[in-house]
Amino acid sequence: SDLVVVDKPCNLRSVPGHANPPPQEKERPRSDVGVDAARGGDIGPQSHRRTAQEAWVKAIQLTCLEEDTSISTSGKTIKQDISMEDAAVKEVLRNLGSTASPSCVPRKLETFVKYCHRNSKRLLPSFPDLHNRGKGASKKEQCEPTQKKQKCHKPSKQSGNESVSPMMRNIAQKSYTKISYAQIPLMNLPKPTENWESAIGQLRMLGFGDCGHCVSTITEDSGNADRSDDKGQHQPNHSKLHVVHRLDCQTSGIMVVARNHTAASSLCKAWRERELVQKVYLAHVRHWPPYHQHQTSEGTIDLPLAPSRTERIKWEVRPAAEGGKESKTYWKVYKDLENVTANNDEEGISQNYPIDKRGIILELHPITGRTHQLRLHCAAIGSGIVGDSLYGDSPIVWLGDNNPNTNTTVGTDGPNSLRLHAHKLTLPHPQSGKKVTFESPKPW
Repeated sequence: SDLVVVDKPCNLRSVPGHANPPPQEKERPRSDVGVDAARGGDIGPQSHRRTAQEAWVKAIQLTCLEEDTSISTSGKTIKQDISMEDAAVKEVLRNLGSTASPSCVPRKLETFVKYCHRNSKRLLPSFPDLHNRGKGASKKEQCEPTQKKQKCHKPSKQSGNESVSPMMRNIAQKSYTKISYAQIPLMNLPKPTENWESAIGQLRMLGFGDCGHCVSTITEDSGNADRSDDKGQHQPNHSKLHVVHRLDCQTSGIMVVARNHTAASSLCKAWRERELVQKVYLAHVRHWPPYHQHQTSEGTIDLPLAPSRTERIKWEVRPAAEGGKESKTYWKVYKDLENVTANNDEEGISQNYPIDKRGIILELHPITGRTHQLRLHCAAIGSGIVGDSLYGDSPIVWLGDNNPNTNTTVGTDGPNSLRLHAHKLTLPHPQSGKKVTFESPKPW
């Protein structure tokens, strides 16, 4: 099968991410940090966070020290029990650490390989067979950063397609891997989520994809699909999972995942054209003025949205003249809950809500796909979706996982859970092109 259809419960991530972030630390001026990194020094005892470049420079120095300490007391730099390739890797790492400006060493793999090839005489003095014997650059040019050279000179056959021997490439790649492994813990990155904490992770646990899954996302803003795999190339592989759309962590319902690159490309194209994919959501709202005051049972919300200027994770209603993006949602009344009595809980509405505030269930059809579009549109027109901690009338104050008033259990529905459900999803099948519809009943 080309597709995996998931009925995602509430409070479950769609895709893997970072767990609890590391504690916030006091920031230093960027200029001071940059000077320390360029000199090859540490970034200060009070700061434990490094940028990728700072961690890269420090990792080069640490691997150099590690190789220095492994040298035998007899002064021999190459041990008899290791291969020539491993000995060359050790020599490269030692000489990289002694570079006057470690920040000039490239951080991208292919550029790093070419850097080692051009500077082979300096990095591998004990291995003359591996030295770059081409016309090459002068000593002065060899010590300069690769990025500056690319800006100053037009691409040529030599600079664009440098002939790197297989042995030299293997040595450079092994050196790069060692530095990269030393770099990761220096950046103090947040701990990644476990497989059970996301829908994609759970699919991997069930055998639908491996740990190196390919993520393919589509956004209306960019109009392009961003796809990558372990080698940075597109390769059909049925063990990869391609994410073509996502649901908020608090939103439950239908989510589709592609199992190969061909299916992902077809679905991404359908998502870009909008009309080919129909999404239907169900949302519980307590008060809806168009219906309760004007007896209107359907309509269209047309309110431009843009990222909030003050809060990073939120969006806000903003006129198009001020940068707001077109956002449209068609709505109609799906169920009126006013007639549900206190003794009849057939709709699953908690008895904690007063009878006169039970509200209605809306059927929402997003015409565009902005971030938090349905939640914002409902909040702008009515009382907001029940349980919405960002835009509702009664936002939840987040006090952590130990807060008894906050419901964060996966798949459970409580008074604080977001009552927004992806009810139906209609899309063209990647192989036949025929429209298929997937439906999930609301859990509340």
